[in-house]
Amino acid sequence: MKTKPSAPPTQPPAILEETDSRSTAPMKRPDGMAASDDDFQALPEGAFVGDEAYYIASLRTEGTDHNVYGVEEARPIFPCPNPECGYLENSAGETICASCGTSLNGVMPVHRRHQLHEYRDSAAVTMAARVTDLGLSHPGLLLYRYFAERPYGRHDRHYLVLPDPMPLLASQVPIPQKVGRVLGWGAQLADALAYLHDHGVGWQQVAPDHIALRERRAMWIDFAGAQMLSSDESQAAEQRARDVVGLASVMLYLATGEDSYPPRASLPEVATAVFDRALGDKAEVITAEALAEAFKAAVAAIRHPTTVHLRVGRHTDVGMVRDLNEDSLLTLELDRVHRSISRPIGLYVVADGMGGHSAGDVASGLAINTIAEKMATHLLVPQLTDDINSESFDPQRWLAEAIQAANRAVYAHRQSAGTNMGTTLVAAIIIGDVAHIANVGDSRAYLINDDGIRQITTDHSLVERLIAMGQITPNEARTHPQRNVIYRTIGDKEEAEADFFVQRLSPGDSLLLCSDGLSGKVEDEEIWRLVQSCRSPQEACERLVQAANDNGGDDNVTVIIVQAGTRETTDQEG
Repeated sequence: MKTKPSAPPTQPPAILEETDSRSTAPMKRPDGMAASDDDFQALPEGAFVGDEAYYIASLRTEGTDHNVYGVEEARPIFPCPNPECGYLENSAGETICASCGTSLNGVMPVHRRHQLHEYRDSAAVTMAARVTDLGLSHPGLLLYRYFAERPYGRHDRHYLVLPDPMPLLASQVPIPQKVGRVLGWGAQLADALAYLHDHGVGWQQVAPDHIALRERRAMWIDFAGAQMLSSDESQAAEQRARDVVGLASVMLYLATGEDSYPPRASLPEVATAVFDRALGDKAEVITAEALAEAFKAAVAAIRHPTTVHLRVGRHTDVGMVRDLNEDSLLTLELDRVHRSISRPIGLYVVADGMGGHSAGDVASGLAINTIAEKMATHLLVPQLTDDINSESFDPQRWLAEAIQAANRAVYAHRQSAGTNMGTTLVAAIIIGDVAHIANVGDSRAYLINDDGIRQITTDHSLVERLIAMGQITPNEARTHPQRNVIYRTIGDKEEAEADFFVQRLSPGDSLLLCSDGLSGKVEDEEIWRLVQSCRSPQEACERLVQAANDNGGDDNVTVIIVQAGTRETTDQEG
């Protein structure tokens, strides 16, 4: 079985969302003259189409039978400013969001933009019209609006409203893609294919041009290449089976760059099992539903494997200005392999001391040593007896108790020494593929992977409050005169108040812990770029510290990176 990627379609995707609407009122040509019946004159800028739902903003391409326009919706919308809502259908005159009740005061109107494809002949959209009549709706189908009307003369023109810009097609992405990502796409597409089959729709031949990709989302597109399933059940079964084989073949090509089975490229065992089932010498005749379940199971096996491997890097530096490094770090790990299954446990801490000589360095060291001792006596020994995996063990409670113990040690020393010593702290305990994270102050934890960088923790600082209130921007916070004012520290009070977070780590994810000597000097996007470009967590830590020093290095810099994966799948997941 071979499936090769075809060239990008000469016709745009013909997928429909709404039923026909027609307008018979003739439109004047731009020169004021009435158009002849066979004239396919392009519409002028500013013209309204679709029962005045859209107006022409620009003519992009013009042909004898096919024109393409940039259009905007005539009716404005008012997007909800609440990022957790994102509702887009608020209309003019509304004062609060119809979905969540957030005030719309000050929200500017938006006219959504689209591509409009105009056809002289209905043949280009025949299949699209049939699909429209079915009223299909599924997250794995990229649906557009179709309508027909007569802007000039007595003949219909046929229109498709498409996204602007269009998503990438599977035939346009670099090959090969990471296996985990391809399996995720396959699960979504197989689920949508089962939905199509249930509604009597299949494909003449599945090809990469029928698949649109938006990061981790995959959707069927270009229904001009679709067909209605036969009314004869045996023929319809053959059509459905051919679609399943075609989808599996395209996914294999995306994962390996090869169009024949078995591929020369190596695949994780869980992925090979899926493709064997659909494409191997002893392939089964399986349904789209069965293929979707197989893809989903393979994704789960790759992203959350039983055997976990952690790679760790660490680096601390005094910086370019100060003569004393008041930062401290801790990495303690136990990786016990039993019955070929590895379930590592690791503790990682960054502490940024304050108070000057014989104060800040003492505070951060005390905090680190106290937590290390608690780890050794209360965590590693239970791990050896399997108690760590019992339901009674609560990692967050243990982490909270460790932080309170560190706080008591620093607070007691501060009182006896009569200093203003203290330390910020960010800590993570990782058991298997789950990280339990806590922070006090402005030392941070980030999650970094192919999708980008995300700050997990929230700084306990004045500038962070100002950002949350909209008083300053994150960029302004970097140079704000009170950027060093923090309102939670270890050792300041008898009890420390920490925030807690839980983060599951998939293969390829990196957990970054750092002092503000890094986050205050290197932009998040630059941190992401450096980590992703390095061959190992240790190299990434060293390059991050160097970047902070290159940008002035006016503070101590400390970094820990823990990268999750398995020995088999670390380089496969996407």
